[in-house]
Amino acid sequence: MNAVVCAPVASIVGHLLLLNAALLVVYMTLAWLVAVWRKRIDTVDGAWGLGFVLVAWAAVIERPVFRTYLIAAIVTVWGVRMTWHLGRRSLTHPEDRRYTELRKKWKGNPWIRAYFSIFLLQGALVWLICLPIVMATNAQLTGWKWLSVLGAIIWAVGFVTESIADYQLKKFRAQKDHPKILQTGLWRYSRHPNYFGELTQWWGIGIIALQASYGWVGLAGPLTLTILILFVSGIPPIEKRHKTDPDYQKYQKQTSVLVPWPPRKRT
Repeated sequence: MNAVVCAPVASIVGHLLLLNAALLVVYMTLAWLVAVWRKRIDTVDGAWGLGFVLVAWAAVIERPVFRTYLIAAIVTVWGVRMTWHLGRRSLTHPEDRRYTELRKKWKGNPWIRAYFSIFLLQGALVWLICLPIVMATNAQLTGWKWLSVLGAIIWAVGFVTESIADYQLKKFRAQKDHPKILQTGLWRYSRHPNYFGELTQWWGIGIIALQASYGWVGLAGPLTLTILILFVSGIPPIEKRHKTDPDYQKYQKQTSVLVPWPPRKRT
């Protein structure tokens, strides 16, 4: 009996994993072609969010049930907002200096290098982070539907947090004579509230997927994103950029790095 039940489950998940890989290779290749045409590697930032949307709706097509529709809906809201936020910045600002510095360091054709080490790499990360979306297509576990509500609430908290943090940062940067460091609003309680919001959203999605058989495997997705943000490409480069700034060092001592928390007493 178990073999009969598990076979379709493994078939759906395996098919989706292969389908997602193919979709993301095609999608990121198209994004790369646009980047070559624009002569801006940071085009990949605008493409990032919609890659998740693509995977989410592929899951709906594979298994159209409430939890996959729910995940697809909230991922679409997140992905479209992220694309608008990052894509608009790409249209109105010079290319992100992270990418211009990379181009200066690379030898040979920088666009070939960018295709493999940035565009396809980010496609692979989308594939991995989307594991809870894939695992949500498995069979429903009895009595665990309430996880849809819990996960959606956690996601909503993260979405609101990230949206407000991004808005506050945008307004801060738009001021002509703004202070060196943003320390108001959510940024008074966390040095990176936008990243906190992003992680909260994906852990919420992971919780929704727990109601499906083997849904716990999907937690590898938000865990991967957490490791990236905390230790690789999210927070560390920002903190390193300000490591010699005494004002930022003071801000570090007073303010939580990620989780919003009342600041330590100012001295």
